[in-house]
Amino acid sequence: MRKVISKILFLVGFLIFIFPFVIRVISYLNQTTAIYSYENTSSNMSQEEKENELDKSNKYNEELSDQTPIINFNVDESVSSFDFLNTGEVIGTLIIPKINVELPIYDGIENDNLQKGVSLLKNTSYPTGEPSTHSVIAGHSGLSRAKILDDLNEIQVGDEFLVEYLGNTNNYEVIDIKVVLPDETDSLQIVEDETLVTLVTCTPKNINTHRLLVTGKITQMPEKIDISIWDRVKAFILDYYLYIIAIVILIVALIVYVIKGIKKRRKKNNNIKINTNGGNN
Repeated sequence: MRKVISKILFLVGFLIFIFPFVIRVISYLNQTTAIYSYENTSSNMSQEEKENELDKSNKYNEELSDQTPIINFNVDESVSSFDFLNTGEVIGTLIIPKINVELPIYDGIENDNLQKGVSLLKNTSYPTGEPSTHSVIAGHSGLSRAKILDDLNEIQVGDEFLVEYLGNTNNYEVIDIKVVLPDETDSLQIVEDETLVTLVTCTPKNINTHRLLVTGKITQMPEKIDISIWDRVKAFILDYYLYIIAIVILIVALIVYVIKGIKKRRKKNNNIKINTNGGNN
C-alpha cells in the first residue's frame, strides 16, 4: 500500500512540475497555428483585396496623423477600429530575430489577445510602412502560460525587428529604448515624415509598475533576416531545459521500471513452472 501511495505522490508531483511546460508548449503551438492561418489567408487574398485593405489602413492612418490621439496602455475590450474581414483577428506578424520571437499581431488590446500574442494599441497607426505613422505593439512579460515579450529587455539600439502586415514585410532598426510610467505616452505620438514602430511591455516582470518602450525606425530590408527552425529549437531547449531533462529522466525511469517488472514476472512464471513440474514428478 505504501508503495502505491508513493508512486501516486510522485506522479502528482511530477505533473505539477511539468504543468507550466505543457501550458507553454500549447501556447507556442497556438501562436504558430495563428501565424500560419493568417499567412495562408493573406497569401490567398487577391492583389485587389490587399490594396483595398491597405487603402482603408492608410486612410485611417492619415486621419490619425492630423490629430493628437489619446494613447493609453489600458486593456480595451472594444472591437478594432475597423473590421479586417479578409484577414480575421490576426492582422500581421512580429519577428524579433535576436530573441527568437515570432508572434501574431492582434488588433486591439484585449485580455484574450494579450494571452495569445501581441496587440496593436488603439489610436496608433496600422503598420503599413508609410511615412508619418507610429504603430505601438504591446505584449505581456512574465506570463506563466505563454512567452510573449519576456526577453525584450535584451534588445539594444541598433538591433532589428520585422513587422509583416497584409503581405508586406518592413524592417525596423531600434533607435531608442526607454522605461516610462504607464501614463507617460508622449514618445508614442506620430512624428511627421517618420515611420516608427514601438514595442511595449511591462517592467519589471511580475511587478509591472513601468513600461519598457523599444522604438524602431523603418530601414532597408537586409538580404536575409529571419528565424530558422533550428534557432527556435535551440531557444526552446534553453528556455525549458530543466523540464526537458526531468521528462527524459522520467521516461528512462519508466522504461527501466517496466523492464524490471517484465523480468520479475518472467522469473516468477518460470519458478511456478519449475515447481509445477517438480510436483508432477
